[in-house]
Amino acid sequence: MAETSLRGVTVLVTRPQGLGEDLVQAIESRGGEAILMPSISIEPVQPDTSELAELATLPAGGLVIFASRNAVAWGARYLPQPRPRVAAIGPSTAKALAELGLTPDVRPAGFTTEDMLAQPEFENLSGVRVFIIRGEGGRAALAAGLKERGARVRYLDVYRRVQAPLDPDRRQFILERWAAGEIHIFTATSGDIFRNLCGMLGAEGEILLRRTPLVTVSERVLQIAEDWGHAAERILADGPDDQSLAEAIARWHATGA
Repeated sequence: MAETSLRGVTVLVTRPQGLGEDLVQAIESRGGEAILMPSISIEPVQPDTSELAELATLPAGGLVIFASRNAVAWGARYLPQPRPRVAAIGPSTAKALAELGLTPDVRPAGFTTEDMLAQPEFENLSGVRVFIIRGEGGRAALAAGLKERGARVRYLDVYRRVQAPLDPDRRQFILERWAAGEIHIFTATSGDIFRNLCGMLGAEGEILLRRTPLVTVSERVLQIAEDWGHAAERILADGPDDQSLAEAIARWHATGA
């Protein structure tokens, strides 16, 4: 199918370490080339002991929301037994839970905070204890929306995002290929990834970033890039999963860009 082909396209993949390989495979399966350059590393953190004690007392009628697949990877171990209801933001998070044998009780079709808050189970949460398992510094919009519906919300931070290391030789290889016109589009699926990428490439990479199309999954990243001065095309994928990103790049490629 010509419209899904990525033949002749080279993509700089900036997913966090350990999460970019599936996108590389999705791109290469369509005939494209992917250059992996993680701009974020995920580090587990020891949760606050008082929050852990609170979570251990969560009743079966309580609710635990996993904000990401990293939250599942580092936080599922803390679920009390018998386990409370479980919710997953996004299909990737739901898949990560399923791989652990946990079927989410609430799983919106979409992948945003707004999609989660729109679930009928969340219309009235008066008195319900809710834990959000997430990374440090996550958005507060979900908690705010849950509190408006009457929930008693706590956080359990189980990981942090840090800038990934980049070998100097690898950095030089990427910059040389980019300067030669051999990198045609790059991914940035969060604001942290975009900001780290800018810092890791430095002044040499700044002009390349500005003139190279970006594909992302978030309106917020589009705005961050625009405010930074990104001057090329910005493409919004239909979803955060790897296939949606690859399809968005293929649609862009099919336009002859």
